Amino acid sequence: MVNASPSVFLFVGKEKYLKERAINELRSRSLDSSSGELDYKVLHGSDTSADEIINSSTTIPFFSSKRLVVVKDFDKLSKIDTSKVIAYIKNPNQHACLIIDSDDASILEDEPSIIRYARVLKFAPLSDDELSGWIEKYLSMQGKTIEPGALDMLKESKGPGLLNLSLEIDKLMTFIDKRKSVTCDDVKSLVGKSATASAFDIASAIGDKDASKAIRIVHDLTLSGKKPYEIIGILSWFFKRILKAKLLLDAGDTEYSTGQKLRINRRNAEEFFAHVHSFSAADIEYKIRVLLDADLKIKRPRYNPSFIMEFVIIKLCLG
Repeated sequence: MVNASPSVFLFVGKEKYLKERAINELRSRSLDSSSGELDYKVLHGSDTSADEIINSSTTIPFFSSKRLVVVKDFDKLSKIDTSKVIAYIKNPNQHACLIIDSDDASILEDEPSIIRYARVLKFAPLSDDELSGWIEKYLSMQGKTIEPGALDMLKESKGPGLLNLSLEIDKLMTFIDKRKSVTCDDVKSLVGKSATASAFDIASAIGDKDASKAIRIVHDLTLSGKKPYEIIGILSWFFKRILKAKLLLDAGDTEYSTGQKLRINRRNAEEFFAHVHSFSAADIEYKIRVLLDADLKIKRPRYNPSFIMEFVIIKLCLG
């Protein structure tokens, strides 16, 4: 639960679902139900100013005891405007609650004194175990359960972001209707093969220098709706993780501690580290450069994205 008494909150982190839940909780506790939108204002750092933020925060509330002002993407505010808002935070209007929403903690590094004037709440992505618990609890509240394999597939397909996961779980609950448990087949049917699994398959084909197999997998991904630039992104992400793992192991880390740091799913750990050991650091760095170059070319309209994608796969297999 969020204590609604402070005049300024600083929400730090990238977990948007939990942020929105905290904002809604503050809104329901702080605002009178009859005030509607009159005492609630949402601003965005990319298209607002310090003056607008401060004016909104110093406006007398219409019906509620406090106004609630939310500034999203605060880190996109200019430095001059940021300084003005920081000055306001040190002497805020007691008839308003200002929520500053920032993806990163740079504001705390630049203005460490802010913790004396604002309540800081951190919204970091959940760990693998926390994520599993959250999914199971979300389903349990609706009287549903999920098979362990299906749980892993769901996490791999949608990543750690709770907003996407909650939407996908809602679709799964509608899909299974009166059945009590979500199965692997349900996730496969509705969500499709995960980006992680696809990256493993393509990397295996590249490691075997089997360009035909890798291209077939890319074609399957394309038919399922993935764009060439998305496939490039999946592969870049995968090889960067492989490189990070190799560097950690070279520095003396164990596979277990490396897996913990990189949040490697236990079910995929053996295959992941097989890839780590099968590529040299120089080879991985070369592949990342090839993918970066391909990403730039795909974004230039004079090139055919499908042709570039196939050419990239061949280059990656040749090494």
